[in-house]
Amino acid sequence: MRSRFLPVFLSNADVELHQLIPFLAAGTLEGQEVFLRACRGYRARGCAAFFLSGRALNLHLDLQRSGAAYAAYTVHGLEGDKVTSHAEPFFDAVGCGDEATARLIARHASGEFKPDRELLEDFLYVRLLMQRFSLESTSAEVASTLAAFEAAVEEGPESSRLGVCRALLARDGDAFHAAFQVLSDEHRAWYEDGFRAGRLPEERWALDGCLFIEGLALLRLAQSVGIPIASEYPLIPSLTLALPKLVHSADAWREP
Repeated sequence: MRSRFLPVFLSNADVELHQLIPFLAAGTLEGQEVFLRACRGYRARGCAAFFLSGRALNLHLDLQRSGAAYAAYTVHGLEGDKVTSHAEPFFDAVGCGDEATARLIARHASGEFKPDRELLEDFLYVRLLMQRFSLESTSAEVASTLAAFEAAVEEGPESSRLGVCRALLARDGDAFHAAFQVLSDEHRAWYEDGFRAGRLPEERWALDGCLFIEGLALLRLAQSVGIPIASEYPLIPSLTLALPKLVHSADAWREP
């Protein structure tokens, strides 16, 4: 089921981007939150355009813009302002195949956990993926982060994200797909339940809840270590899985 308000969501995102980006590009607005707002706008516009047109290029181009915008922020952002687990733009870059931008985001992301602004398991999840796939981290560094991640979630319910990470590190296709299915189901349920209960607006359900960009990124990472993937997934249409031929541009975000 698709929302009948998709054209409105697309228009709203486009208008906000054209209002916001000039200030960011000129440097009159700065900080992680305002850049994340711009990245959110690009992601929303790309998702809505894909659902309306069926053309994955619309999605991939805006995911690239999101990643590039956040990379521009991380290079110059204050260390104390950066929250590593707020990683949607990192997943956007990986999802559209822009490895250079993903590496840049990872290189300048904070290596410090911010306990007043993020959960430890969220930080370690993103940090582990960055270390393994976008940074030149040693095996010992990756293993240390994995151990910390395991310790952070050992007293809670089983973590599907930890299962995905373990499978990626082990290059275990069966384990990856089992954990990925659970993660995808959790993603769908969180947005559907939130929308039905009135905790989330329809836009969040219709875009983030129906197109799993983080999942798309994880499938790209799985492919990079030789794990075969299916041609389509419930929240990841086959058209989005085809690797786009995009030209990396650090300034792509400056022209909405």
